[in-house]
Amino acid sequence: MQSLSVIQQHVDLVQSFGSLYLGVLAMGFFYGLTLCSLSCLPIVAPYIFGTQSGFRGGFDAAAVFIGARILTYGAMGGLAGWLGGMVLERIDSGILYPVAGLLVLLIGLNVIFRPPAVCRRPSGAAAHMAVLGLATSLMPCMPLMAVLLMAASSGSPLTGAVLALTFGIGTAASPLYYLGGATGWLATKIRNEIPRHARTLRRLSGLILALFGLRLLASWLLA
Repeated sequence: MQSLSVIQQHVDLVQSFGSLYLGVLAMGFFYGLTLCSLSCLPIVAPYIFGTQSGFRGGFDAAAVFIGARILTYGAMGGLAGWLGGMVLERIDSGILYPVAGLLVLLIGLNVIFRPPAVCRRPSGAAAHMAVLGLATSLMPCMPLMAVLLMAASSGSPLTGAVLALTFGIGTAASPLYYLGGATGWLATKIRNEIPRHARTLRRLSGLILALFGLRLLASWLLA
């Protein structure tokens, strides 16, 4: 693994807490408040801006995104605990990037071409945000890779899943809820001020998502 030295630094940081689970929780809490939220915002904000109404709509959509991400972490941790280093090598190779890119691209196209009423249905928005949460989890950051390394070292699917879930619960302490809510509120204000451009703004939001997905696909193809 090319990034093993950086991952090991995060493992050492977790182990310095004395308790593995406390260290994983603290690392998740720190990154959830900072880098984790910032890295997810370029995917979350365009979708909310293009499809959601009001602070509550944006807040709820962000909550679904975060919940799906936590559950995906747990599944990845369980797989790492079960299959060991093989999972880490596959993830580190970037093999999941095209899957993530394709999911983001399809949702972006959905926002562009589907009627606004369909995009704003609670069930549809929840499904889309859950898929986006899954997609971002397939591009793990270094702290998550460190957790997956510890999960693989445990040799236990249950221990691996619990470690990854603990990290995910830490990241749930995120400003992304309020950033999502603010985005939904702002989108509603703009649509009310210039209603004739609402469709254009929605399609622009979908285009941003689609381009992000294409960028992920291109990064894998050109690697």
